[in-house]
Amino acid sequence: MTLPPMWKVRRELHRAWIRSKVDLWLRFKNRTHVEFQGLQVPINRSGMSKGVLIQLARNDYEMPEIRGLQLAIRPGDRVLELGSGLGIITTLAAKATGPSGLVLSFEANPEMIPDTRDFIAQVGVSNVEIRHAVLVSQDSEDTTRDFHLSSSFSSSSLLGSTGHRSKGVISVPTQRVNDLIADFRPDVLICDIEGAEIEVIPALDARGIRAAVIELHPDRLSGDQIAEVHAAMARQGLDQDPVSLGGTVVMYSRATTA
Repeated sequence: MTLPPMWKVRRELHRAWIRSKVDLWLRFKNRTHVEFQGLQVPINRSGMSKGVLIQLARNDYEMPEIRGLQLAIRPGDRVLELGSGLGIITTLAAKATGPSGLVLSFEANPEMIPDTRDFIAQVGVSNVEIRHAVLVSQDSEDTTRDFHLSSSFSSSSLLGSTGHRSKGVISVPTQRVNDLIADFRPDVLICDIEGAEIEVIPALDARGIRAAVIELHPDRLSGDQIAEVHAAMARQGLDQDPVSLGGTVVMYSRATTA
């Protein structure tokens, strides 16, 4: 019998210790916050789950997106975020832009927004605006769209919830994407919308965007649809960055001339 390498044993022991620690937090309710990337993230809030807590405690929650925003965002940038979720990426993006920058974030799930706004205010960030809406193509006549809620906020989507218990369907107001782009003039796009990128990205006028960090969802989209997202970004002059961020997160950058 071949024994596993020691690094793998240590990794599994560490993971087991983290799971046990989170179990104790939840059982005895002796923690109100968990520290992550310099932020005090509240444990008892909408959208928080044991799985997310374990990722936060391991310091690996959404790390590919975090690496991407650290590479993409410059002080003073205007950042458009699609899918604010827990607001952790939103807050880190706002800190990266500094006080002269601005983050405009869209979230379809109304259950998440009050706690996310409270969290952002509690960590002392003021250069963020969260809107309850979804972006649609410029020629869309829809004033609302059906949004499928899931027992896990990260699985809720315009495309329907998968892998988790459905919590029903709600109507969410829409905003036309290129009207928003023209008005807000973002420098950077961050997008994690559970497969709905196939609708928004090909319709996006991204000529003024310098960089984009997009989480693709091969569990929801076909290979041809993912290729369509890549092609749409390339048509806008944003090429896939060769740097691997990890997972299914891709960074696109505009070539600069000296």
